[in-house]
Amino acid sequence: MYALVDCNNFYVSCERVFNPSLSYKPIVVLSNNNGCIIARSNEAKALNIPMGAPLHLYKEIIKKNNVIVYSSNYTLYGDMSSRVMNSFNYFVPDVEVYSIDEAFLNLQGFDNSIIYQKMVNMRKKVYQWTGIPVSIGLGPTKTLAKLANKIAKKYSDNGIYQITVSDQLTKILNDFNVEDIWGISKGCGNRLKKVGIYTALQLQRANPRHIRNCLSVVGERIVYELRGYPNLYLENDNVKKSITVSRSFENTVDDLPNLKKALANYIFRAAEKLRFQKGLCSGLCVFINTNRYRKKDLQYSNKGITIFDEPTNDTSLMIKRGFEVLQGIYRVKHNYKKIGVTLINFTINNKELSLKFPTMPGEKFIQGNLFSQSLLSQKKSNKFMKILDNINYRMGAGTIFYGSQGIKINLKNKKISGPLDYYKSKSFTTNWQELPKVN
Repeated sequence: MYALVDCNNFYVSCERVFNPSLSYKPIVVLSNNNGCIIARSNEAKALNIPMGAPLHLYKEIIKKNNVIVYSSNYTLYGDMSSRVMNSFNYFVPDVEVYSIDEAFLNLQGFDNSIIYQKMVNMRKKVYQWTGIPVSIGLGPTKTLAKLANKIAKKYSDNGIYQITVSDQLTKILNDFNVEDIWGISKGCGNRLKKVGIYTALQLQRANPRHIRNCLSVVGERIVYELRGYPNLYLENDNVKKSITVSRSFENTVDDLPNLKKALANYIFRAAEKLRFQKGLCSGLCVFINTNRYRKKDLQYSNKGITIFDEPTNDTSLMIKRGFEVLQGIYRVKHNYKKIGVTLINFTINNKELSLKFPTMPGEKFIQGNLFSQSLLSQKKSNKFMKILDNINYRMGAGTIFYGSQGIKINLKNKKISGPLDYYKSKSFTTNWQELPKVN
């Protein structure tokens, strides 16, 4: 048996934890630069405000119905997500964090007669400890658990629903379209419809080999999953295989210095994430593009990749090499809307690895480079990065930064540079200056 735990309206729920007066009020959370609506409370959904809607198209509805608007506060949401995910470890040994608000739990070994009650207890405790409400779907496979979670969100009074392999399963699958199944995209759904498969039940009863030819081996596994035979198992390795940091500008940028400033900030953040998971990367990719919706502008998009002599997590080196890539792909007389960086080809960082030869059992040996920096320089770099991260963790993000990132100035609480966040809440759990105050 598997469980899929999903936080209800997660971003909205995070805002409500520290402001209980928001309960039962319509709320929306916006994307970067306050462009689109990316999270809605149930009350906002009832006003027919769609997911991903541009804010400017719904200002009238928002104003008329007193909808409360928040800018994204990813620092708060990330910390609250960690608290929720860590809570699950008190109840089950195997947890796969699937996204910022979802996790799969392996319930193998638990008595089936007590699993449901155990999940009821876990849901109450998670809400008590974190203030975040969750919905739980139970099923003999991950795919069916995901389907059960959809039912739990819409129809269950206590937020929990369990699917078993029985006549109940046949009726449930017949009520869902094939695109509602986890792993079946709109494109895959269109291909299945061409061969006469429209519902989840038809997919379950299809020939797995035919589905493999129509989609891929993943489609074949989904067929078996729908029949109650596990083919997708928990992935306990939550280390990311790549890291991307990018943003769209509020206004287009055409000069190289401002593009470099933005890129330096994104590389700085990506390198922090890399070191957090104790990783090294062998290269990075820089990409830029103009606004394709502005037809009158010259259109251009490009990307460039640089490979390091040996794996690293040194921010200064990454910024230097990133600038070299940007210099090569930048074109004048273009108005750029977006720039970003992707770190690629990860390996595990072991700071003592270079001191040990031969390697200890179970260790991975990273091949060095004859012309790379000395061992002393590597140790100095590792020490500096550790000091940098510790200070920014203790004193707040951005306490120490590189000059190439530019200086962010606040004037009457309005940022001159950086993303728009007029409606952003405080970082209640990660900033000493913004801790909640109780009267």
